[in-house]
Amino acid sequence: MHPSLRIIAPGLAAVLAGACFDFDATMAGGPRVDAGSSDQTTADAGVDSGPVDATAEGSGDAGPDAGDAGADHDAASAADGPFCVPPESGIFFCDDFDEGGLPGKWQTWAEMGGTLVETDASSVSPPNSVDETTMALTNGQVVNVALRTPLPVPKVPATLTFAFSVQPLRIDTTANAAIVLGAVDFLDGAGYRYSVGLAINVVSGLPALDLGEQSGLASGGNFPDGAPPTYVSHPLPPTMPLAMNAWTDIVVELDWTASSLEGKVTVGGSQELDVPLTMTVVPTSLQIGIGTSFVTEYEAGLSPVWELRYDNVLFTAN
Repeated sequence: MHPSLRIIAPGLAAVLAGACFDFDATMAGGPRVDAGSSDQTTADAGVDSGPVDATAEGSGDAGPDAGDAGADHDAASAADGPFCVPPESGIFFCDDFDEGGLPGKWQTWAEMGGTLVETDASSVSPPNSVDETTMALTNGQVVNVALRTPLPVPKVPATLTFAFSVQPLRIDTTANAAIVLGAVDFLDGAGYRYSVGLAINVVSGLPALDLGEQSGLASGGNFPDGAPPTYVSHPLPPTMPLAMNAWTDIVVELDWTASSLEGKVTVGGSQELDVPLTMTVVPTSLQIGIGTSFVTEYEAGLSPVWELRYDNVLFTAN
């Protein structure tokens, strides 16, 4: 089993002392089994790994309009048939949460400091979605509420597309309050990792978005020389936050070559970010996840409850 990794949410480097982390959940071998947690594993990772040097039909466009393709795929699938239709080639993972209970296709299901449950209250592709709710945590408590699964590392050059729909229901409206939505984690054989994660970073009481890069040990701890993990933040326009109580399609595209990594984020069919990224490992394994191992906490009292829903998670690499 691959480790359950955490990524520091954007805008939070200055408030790390006031945050709920689950460092122990990042140990190799997966999350610890602890009181209040429900960590389960499944052997079916839901991966279709074929040749990675061919364009995959139906995988989400590998070019600049990947967000539009993801939205079109979603709409077409909801109208014409199942959302998860494997392409002819390439690495593929998909879950619309409609074919069975959790953890389903995911290898790790963690519920420490919160819950992840299937619901038919709202969805993009009926009937189900997944509802994530974090508990009101006191300072120092840990949180690890996520679904994660390992995937093959594609041959480079490759375009990696990580897409999902999200519906924020309850957020912490404090300025810079944050929660991780999902991440792509690259790990090397020596225990180092490089993570690209998307998070909410609240601006003016609304759920603005941020793409973050974090490098560190797979265990979540500091580097051997004592230096903490590094973090680089790439805020999306704060004037374009997620809509509350509504579904938004999100696509994170990583265009990866031997000498460069480019990150693009498309929100609701509109590309809102295109930035160069810096891969810091030579990966031997890859992991994707939705959910969080981070929420902002406060010295004065409990952290507010967050509640979000996820649907139609799709990952392709071609």
